[in-house]
Amino acid sequence: MGKTVNRRGFLAAGASLAAVATGVSVTGCAPSAGTPGSGGNSAEAVPPPNRIPFAGVKPDLPEVEGGIPAGYFAYPAEPVKRDGFPLSLSAPVTTLLQSDQVILPRDRNSWWQAIEKQSGVTVEINTVTSTDYTAKFQTTIAGGQVPDLCQLTNVPGMPGMLQKYFADLSDHLSGDKIKDYPGLASIPTLAWQVPMQGGRIWGIPQPRPHGGQVASYRSDLLESFGITEPPELSSGEDFLALCRQLTDPKRSKYAMGAHPADWMLQSMLEMMGGPNNWSEEGGAFLHEYESPIMKDALSETGKMYQEGLIHPDGVANPSQNWPWWMGGTTSIYLQDFSQWMRYGRLYPEWRINVLTLPKWGGGGAAQKHLGNPAYGAWCGVRAGSEDRVKELLRFVDYIASPFGTAEYLTVNFGAEGTDHTLKGTDPMLTETAATNSPQGLHYCGSQQYGSFYMPGDADSVKAMHAYASQVLRDGVLNAALGLYSEQSVTKGAAATARMRDAQTEIIVGRKPVSSWDDAVKQWKSETGDAQRQEYEAAHQTR
Repeated sequence: MGKTVNRRGFLAAGASLAAVATGVSVTGCAPSAGTPGSGGNSAEAVPPPNRIPFAGVKPDLPEVEGGIPAGYFAYPAEPVKRDGFPLSLSAPVTTLLQSDQVILPRDRNSWWQAIEKQSGVTVEINTVTSTDYTAKFQTTIAGGQVPDLCQLTNVPGMPGMLQKYFADLSDHLSGDKIKDYPGLASIPTLAWQVPMQGGRIWGIPQPRPHGGQVASYRSDLLESFGITEPPELSSGEDFLALCRQLTDPKRSKYAMGAHPADWMLQSMLEMMGGPNNWSEEGGAFLHEYESPIMKDALSETGKMYQEGLIHPDGVANPSQNWPWWMGGTTSIYLQDFSQWMRYGRLYPEWRINVLTLPKWGGGGAAQKHLGNPAYGAWCGVRAGSEDRVKELLRFVDYIASPFGTAEYLTVNFGAEGTDHTLKGTDPMLTETAATNSPQGLHYCGSQQYGSFYMPGDADSVKAMHAYASQVLRDGVLNAALGLYSEQSVTKGAAATARMRDAQTEIIVGRKPVSSWDDAVKQWKSETGDAQRQEYEAAHQTR
């Protein structure tokens, strides 16, 4: 079974959290960065940065122990202006970042211009789609042309790469040293465990609620099926009944889309009480592939697909998942908290809400499979002189400006009048914002998802805070978080792709569930057993 933690247990476990690619990512727009729990260098381990919450704005809903963010119903009428900006740096800031949208160039981009004016920093925003990012990152590193700020993804030899090309930020940010950077200091402590490697701080996190995969829905679509109240699900049968109610193939309506092996299967494992990727008991590691629950989950997911509750083109065209939901073809969308907030801000008329998934056999809510407390591909700072590293930290400190400041408003909502307009005191994004938003920069510490805030929509904030309070305190961790496996990096991706193919064949009905045994046997011999040995050895040194 997965490792379960209560409130205090999760905080204690947070001391060893880090992002690691141990399977197919299903909670964000890109795979999580593999992070070497024993990597970096042999220097003495340091404590994570001490949290210094921003005191300028009182939340409407409090931050709660266990990683539950504060909630805000409205933006302050008079945002706090931070001291120290605009900056005066010795050179422009270069970047290599992820973004799945192409933004307008600087000379036509009011959002980009507003950030540069307010921060005082000329920044070159160079982005690559998340699908192509790792290849571009590897090519860039191999060429030795490392940008000032760069998102780090999982590559072979990660520990050595960090030492050679990136700044160890421990002496700048550990413990009370972070006080020189108030924006970064307001980032929740849990989030810092993602870029901490071998007890050292190797980058800047973008904090996010660690709720993993969230089964969200559009209230406006459910109302078209006569569902006017939030569905309450007490068992797997309730979940299936809802999916059937939301499915009408004659009208091209389906409960959900996406590739079922990537999304629905993971939710099925959660409802059935399966492992969250890797589980650990008494120092022994077990992968979800090996769990007997996996075959049950494959069987039930296959029944859903073959019954037509999942869009029939979800396997062939998984990229249509978003257009299907946007166009109203599907009603349930599996995503993470950050996407819930993002789409809620862009499309407030949808009135996005969430389903609390039940235990499959009944008996209450399923234990949540927890994700990372920050985006997996964290932001590294290029190694250089101490003065240059400090300059770059001052800039990312600006990006990390906390909720309630004038800087947060610009970083996350752009220029007033073009990228957002005010409704009362709340910034409402305009259509122009979609082509201007410098999404890549947000990965460098932005706190846009570090608290619950939906402009003009206090009800959604209440729903998010209530859901987080219900599911985050006693969730199930991936036991491999914070542990590095070279086998996972070098052979894991190809093996995982083969296992996904095997899952797909079963789900669509081309192979029986019994074929899974041979797939697991092959995976174990190719890489699974070797990964297990590396994780178990690393676990002993925690």
